[in-house]
Amino acid sequence: MVLDLKTRGRGKRESGAFILGPLNHRDITHYICYDDLDPHCLDSGIIEFDHSGFTPLWRFCEVNKVKVYADVHTHPGSGTRQSGLDINNPMIRQAGHLALIMPDYAQRKSQFLNGVGIYEYLGDKKWKTLQVSSNIINIKKKNYGIFRRYFQQVINWYNRKK
Repeated sequence: MVLDLKTRGRGKRESGAFILGPLNHRDITHYICYDDLDPHCLDSGIIEFDHSGFTPLWRFCEVNKVKVYADVHTHPGSGTRQSGLDINNPMIRQAGHLALIMPDYAQRKSQFLNGVGIYEYLGDKKWKTLQVSSNIINIKKKNYGIFRRYFQQVINWYNRKK
């Protein structure tokens, strides 16, 4: 998935994806890039996801018996703070949803978890910043298994905090 974000952003625009897993537990089994659901959402350089993109997302979730646990998107530069647009326009408007922000349009050769912004949506456009105290895993390979372990550890860490 990180490779997909990197490729789709081409080092000059934001890209993102929904992170999905089974209904009954928080394992990560799938991801769907935003522009696979809304082909024009990356055209302006920032993510402008049209609500019509949710129809194929919900269809995929229903057919595969999965739900959205988190979303991830990229930002320019090293900052991973939420922008005003991020704060006011959560991808999933449900309390407990996690939003992750990767720096440098996901162009880094390796990315540590503590270099990713992680935010929990509390509802009513309110967010909680989640702090990661250590480097849980280093992504060096362009491999889905690495992605899955990486974000699974985010989910596991988050569940221990609750």
